[in-house]
Amino acid sequence: MSEPALYGYAIWPKWHCQFPFEGLSVSKERTCIPLSPEPRIAELSRKVDLRGLKVLELGSMEGAHSYMLESLGAGEVLAIEGRTENFLKSLVVKNAFNLKKCTFLLGDFQEILGSLAGGFDLCLALGVLYHLEDPVKTLHSISALSGMLYIWSHYATEDFPEGKVAQIVHASKTYRGKHVREDAQCYTSGLSGRSFWLFEEELLRSIRDAGFREIEVLSKERHEHGPAVTLLAKK
Repeated sequence: MSEPALYGYAIWPKWHCQFPFEGLSVSKERTCIPLSPEPRIAELSRKVDLRGLKVLELGSMEGAHSYMLESLGAGEVLAIEGRTENFLKSLVVKNAFNLKKCTFLLGDFQEILGSLAGGFDLCLALGVLYHLEDPVKTLHSISALSGMLYIWSHYATEDFPEGKVAQIVHASKTYRGKHVREDAQCYTSGLSGRSFWLFEEELLRSIRDAGFREIEVLSKERHEHGPAVTLLAKK
């Protein structure tokens, strides 16, 4: 049996992320093999010195971003993942690569955020806000826990996604966007049957209303699944 199989990699025939399992060995002391950051984490590391930071990651999937954060010197990473298979893969990764700074939790982060003590330096919300029924509420929950927020998210336009313009209300304020149907069985989708995509200007406004006064838009792209923005917000 190969070393990757011994660590449980072969339990699942398909992985979304590529990990350096081929570098593993059970015959020598294991160390955390550095994992090269993907573009969004690389961009974050150019803007923020991650060394020693206490980081909260929402929707951590298989743990790749958490792994990268530890490789870049994060002092502590608390990662929350809602899908059981992704969570178990994260534990395989944590064990195989001897990740000492990462803790993975299983559950809906919308329900878990209210029970956390806070004190986080940074929150990662990469690819999650547009999967939520009420992203504005979640932004306020994040603000209660962290002084800095890094986001990659799709946003709505008049033409995309299809459907009528709708609105959600939080703290007596109205935010415009569009409802989108979610495939709850897909491993990359949200946990509920539908989500709410904010218009770009409404996304920025909701972040400011949550208490993040300094917002830097780092990049925008025409993604195959809809327009997207990467931004860093600070209090």
